[in-house]
Amino acid sequence: MRKQHQPARPKLITPNQLIGQKGVNLIEAAVMDMGYVWKPTTATTDAGIDGDIEIRDPQTGEATNFIIRVQSKATEGELEAENDTSFVYRVKPNDLAYWLRGNAPVILVVAKLATKELFWVPIKEYFKSKERQKERKIVFDKYKQRFNKDAAKAVAELALPLDQGIYMNPPPKQETLVTNLLEVSQYADKIYIAQTPFSASDELNKAIKESGEKPGRLWFVKEKKLYSFHRLDEPVWSKWIDPGTVEIFNSSEWAGAKDFDKRSEFVRLLNQALRTFCARKDMGTFSQEDGSLVFYFRPYGRLNRETGMDEAVERDETWHTQKENSRRVVELYYSKRDPKRLLYYRHHAFTGSFRRFNNKWYLELNPTYHYTTDGRTVSPFREENLSGMKRQEGHASVSNNVKFLAYYLAFHDLIRREYFALRFGKLLDGQIEAGIYDRDWANRTDPDEVTGLPADTQAQTQTTLALS
Repeated sequence: MRKQHQPARPKLITPNQLIGQKGVNLIEAAVMDMGYVWKPTTATTDAGIDGDIEIRDPQTGEATNFIIRVQSKATEGELEAENDTSFVYRVKPNDLAYWLRGNAPVILVVAKLATKELFWVPIKEYFKSKERQKERKIVFDKYKQRFNKDAAKAVAELALPLDQGIYMNPPPKQETLVTNLLEVSQYADKIYIAQTPFSASDELNKAIKESGEKPGRLWFVKEKKLYSFHRLDEPVWSKWIDPGTVEIFNSSEWAGAKDFDKRSEFVRLLNQALRTFCARKDMGTFSQEDGSLVFYFRPYGRLNRETGMDEAVERDETWHTQKENSRRVVELYYSKRDPKRLLYYRHHAFTGSFRRFNNKWYLELNPTYHYTTDGRTVSPFREENLSGMKRQEGHASVSNNVKFLAYYLAFHDLIRREYFALRFGKLLDGQIEAGIYDRDWANRTDPDEVTGLPADTQAQTQTTLALS
């Protein structure tokens, strides 16, 4: 009897197979981003391994023949015990036994398809202990164990034998380097020099105060000569100089001079201009023991109706980056035991030095703080408070302070008008071909410094630091 022909059954592709393939596709894309080679296994040879990664040098293209075996597990739903920072994955006994055999490194990559996230763990390292093998549970850290191009170095180190290695150049990262050098965009265009009977600046300054005149402070005395950004040919100066000896020079001649004395004289005038400039910006000066000046924000004042006295109050300043920000530049600190007892005022401040680079002048900004008892009188604990504050500050905080100061000094409007003797531009910056990735930088810093980093790096770094 002839057998009736049976039609061939169609080949079925299950939803689980589609989910698995989506996970493998994500892994392949991540491996390619690392610059490595993805080699999927075929369905007939897949026995708990979905593919291999071959390590290559992304810069030279050199293949190493060092292989990592990869098992993919994908899901479209939530993972076990998942929260913002971690989740749990349980492995099957047969899978674990297979992965632990042989000497090839094996990694498990869990794919969360809804968010297209990948997380990985080196199986043989994780299950070194018998306790973990018995438990068969992996706790993933969602920040430290992301499988993406940032994991390329760790993946390569896993593949390379202990007794030999290959150097992998880091992927190039172009970065903008912002300095603390604030461009001097304009200064007084003329320098006036005249003979004077005074031997030192202090002598002339005393004479000017006694006269009640206020001709300005943009000058200094050297060897009985008065150097000034003010016009010495005006009558107000005639009582302190010999009017017949006035000479006028272009400031650019001093600013670009190779002669050390001329450059020093120009810088002295710039320093005098900076004092007046900061006074116009409601900033005071404090002279340190070495003679250098600290420029600090003065507090605002108000009338105390109970005492009839003026009193200093806190001060905020608005500045713009990508959005408008407010910064408290004068803050009052009270005793914790007695909240009514004022301990000190803390003032944002800076020290500055004029520098010349590539024939341009810049003000080197060094942020600091100043401490007073009433907004004016220096606090006896200034040095102690300053040392404590410096220990707390990280590079992100200092960087933000530099940017704020640069904005404040360069800003002018109808109230804070431009000053003829000194104006500022932008911070000097430049593109460099080699940069440091934020995550690598942050892993070597203090927890308080993480706040200046992007939000995604911030979260990962905080977790890393907390666990290290």
